[in-house]
This record gives sequence, C-alpha cells and structure tokens, in this order.
Amino acid sequence: MEHIVITGATSGFGVNWIYELDKTREAVFFVLGRDEKKFNDMVKKSPLKNTIHFINCELDSFFSINNAVNEIKGITDKVDFLINNAGVWSSETISMSQDNIEMTLAVNQLAPYVLSGKLLPLLKASENASIINTASFRHSDAKIDLNDIELKNSFDAEKAYCNSKLYSILFTKKLAGMLSNTQVSVNCFDPGIVDTPMLSQAFPKSLNVIFPLFRRVVARAPDKGAETGVFLTKNLNITGGYFKDCKPKKVSKQAMSASISDWLWSESERLTGFKYV
Repeated sequence: MEHIVITGATSGFGVNWIYELDKTREAVFFVLGRDEKKFNDMVKKSPLKNTIHFINCELDSFFSINNAVNEIKGITDKVDFLINNAGVWSSETISMSQDNIEMTLAVNQLAPYVLSGKLLPLLKASENASIINTASFRHSDAKIDLNDIELKNSFDAEKAYCNSKLYSILFTKKLAGMLSNTQVSVNCFDPGIVDTPMLSQAFPKSLNVIFPLFRRVVARAPDKGAETGVFLTKNLNITGGYFKDCKPKKVSKQAMSASISDWLWSESERLTGFKYV
C-alpha cells in the first residue's frame, strides 16, 4: 500500500493527477489544502476509491506546514511519494505570506523546501520513495536578483512566478544530489500551458479579448498537464531530472548553475529558519 502526500490537488490539473493515481494504485492519500469543503464537494461529486486523509495546511505558513507534518506522522510511519504541486501566481502588487515573505516565493519554493525536509524521515522509511516538484518552461524567463530574492524593490508578478519555477528546478537538482546515496529520488516536470484557473490569472489583461481562442487552440487539457506527473510516480530509476511529455528535457543555463543553487539553498535556510540535517 503506497502512502502519497500531495499538495495542489483541489484545483487545476492537480485534480486530474490525484484521480489518475486513484484509478491505478492501491494507496492512502494525504491531501494538504486550505479548503476542506471544496475537497469534500469534489469527492462527493466524483468519489475516490482509496483512503483519503485531508490535512488542513496553509502553505504560506511554516507553522501550518509543521502542524500538517505532525498530523501525517501521527497517522503513518512512511511516505512513498511527496508531490509538491501547489503554486500561485501573485497579484500585480506584492502580497505577503503569513510569515511576511513574498507570497509567490513562499508558496512555490519555500513551502516545498520545508515540507520535503520535514517529511524526509518518513520518505527515508520507504523502500523506494520519490519527491516530485511541479516546475515550468517559464523558468527560462527568470530574472533573479541575488540581493533581493523577494523582489521587494521591483516586484512583478510574472517575474516572481518565473523565478519561482527556476527555483523549483534548482531545488530539485540540489536535493537530488544530497539524497544520492539514499533510496529517495527527486524529479520535477513542466506540465505545459494548461487550461487551469491560474492560466486566466496569468494571461495578459490587455489580451483578454483573445483568451477564449488561446484556451481552445494553445492550452492543453488538465489531464494532459497531469500526464508527466503521473509518469514520474512509476518509481523510475532517475533522480535530479526535469521532464516534459514524459521525457527528459534540457533546462536553462541558470538552472544548471551551482553558485545560484547554493545561493538559493542559503536563502531558503535564512527565510525559513529550517536546515536539512
């Protein structure tokens, strides 16, 4: 029986992801989210066959993440898959997390950093565990400021999102290296341009008139967006990879930078107060 922890399973292609896993696995799911009613309504409309534990968790709060981890530890002594799928595209003006950190950075990078680290003992207790992070092709558009990771001096929602997806890849590769002598693999993937609520939020407001056409012609269906994530739950003998359409893909030069990776790790430690043992 597999034990699967997943974030971002109540909207977007994360819904398709959990339903596809439910169809093909005997598993216990730990669904981390803010809106239990929304999840219950979803399951009532389309039931899941496996056991589900909904864990209340606000990913913009380290306190909430810690409580969620403790709740998981009270139910199980191992985790086979950790799926870090939740993500945000911020409003045009900077917004802050409950820990007073820029929201995009907090949810898209720091939450997976803390959640993965705190769940490592349970992942290491599995015979063959995997961490899967949702990244994006937009990582190649990142414009980072080594002196201002939160972009407080020049905030731009698109830049914050692109930077966070670069960080997802850097985090994946760094953690994979750290865990290379364990049975825990770490990979990430690009779901592509997916027809989700985030797409409408991210689409340029000046081009709203063509958005319906863009959705129909360019965006892929949510089940297609989830496809590579499902593929990565097949215990592949690969770690530190970046995938799209179930195949390894090249990453940008920045995503291969050891110095930027070290900087990100140091900043993640500083902002969260959490260090991997």
